[in-house]
Amino acid sequence: MTKHIAKELLEKYLQGSCTGEEQAIVESWHLNNLEKSTSEPGKEQIAEASQTIWNSITAKVELQKRANQTKSKIYRYTSAAILFIVLSIGLLFLTKKLTKHPSISDQLAKTGKDFIPGGNKAILTLADGTKISLTDAINGKISQQAQITITKTEDGQIIYSVDDHVSANSEAVGKQQLLNTIATPRGGKYQIILPDGTTVWLNAQSSLTYPMTFNDSKRKVELTGEAYFEVTKNHKPFVVVTANQEVEVLGTHFNINSYADERSTKTTLLEGAVKVRQSSTGNFKILKPGEQAQVNATQAAPVVSSVDLESEMAWKNDLFIFKNEKIESIARKLSRWYDVDITFEGNPSNLSLVGVVSRTKNISSVLKLIEETGNVHFKVEGKKIIIVN
Repeated sequence: MTKHIAKELLEKYLQGSCTGEEQAIVESWHLNNLEKSTSEPGKEQIAEASQTIWNSITAKVELQKRANQTKSKIYRYTSAAILFIVLSIGLLFLTKKLTKHPSISDQLAKTGKDFIPGGNKAILTLADGTKISLTDAINGKISQQAQITITKTEDGQIIYSVDDHVSANSEAVGKQQLLNTIATPRGGKYQIILPDGTTVWLNAQSSLTYPMTFNDSKRKVELTGEAYFEVTKNHKPFVVVTANQEVEVLGTHFNINSYADERSTKTTLLEGAVKVRQSSTGNFKILKPGEQAQVNATQAAPVVSSVDLESEMAWKNDLFIFKNEKIESIARKLSRWYDVDITFEGNPSNLSLVGVVSRTKNISSVLKLIEETGNVHFKVEGKKIIIVN
């Protein structure tokens, strides 16, 4: 193969336009070079290669956006694994020698079971303690409390609406602060429209507690896990309470990640402005679009930085987007979404991944791509997946 042809083939691979045969040629070439490699790359080489990979991914996504401007956000991306380069071009040489292990696909095929992606699953707990499985509930009216009707729509939403003959500010509605809670399990997600018109998207293993009517000076809700909010503009502040912080807005779009197993709570602003207050100290920061505040119990004040919004909002668009993300963090995300226990054999490696893949694929498809880096392999034991360095 001439250098010119090899260069063209590599460029096609990075662009995601290779045929199956061409892809096999490129990957075989890299595997052969792996076997011959005797030196490890330095930190600068790793950083440079990682950035090159990420640039190729974002360029591909941007091209796809331009080609699909009239489509909804979720279809701005190609359907399966748009461009998942898990450090394979430029960083696959981190492994000097490949050891043969049973692939994750082969192991799951033997068990006859794959772990399917999550979907619309949630439990709604009413003020009187009644629990309603939204997964099983039929579409239409599912409950009514204090002249408030709760409706499940065909596309998997829960809507709270005041009955037509009752004013939202009437005594019948306003007197009672009836708290409801919607909770998603591992492998679940759900969308809810609150009584004020605010729309909330809940990620897996999350919960939102809220009153059926906002009749105080504030519209206050409590969150565990992760949710994206599009808050209806209103003179009453909208407040989201999590373990270590309070977020206050009037009307804006933002995401909060407050899982108990994460090191900090992250608030990311997409539109408008939000005030993020550290609960124990009262110190706060005002965010601008594109910024993220991180808060934990040991900090005196929120720490603010600029972030990549595509990556932060990937889950809402049914994607995993990893930009130099640690394998530990990825394992937690996969565990929540696929409802599977993922552990490490020994200490977790320092492996970081770069890539984009659809959350609608079975877990075997995602793990296979990670496995192909040559840095880890997986063992399946019942409903547990073990990551082996």
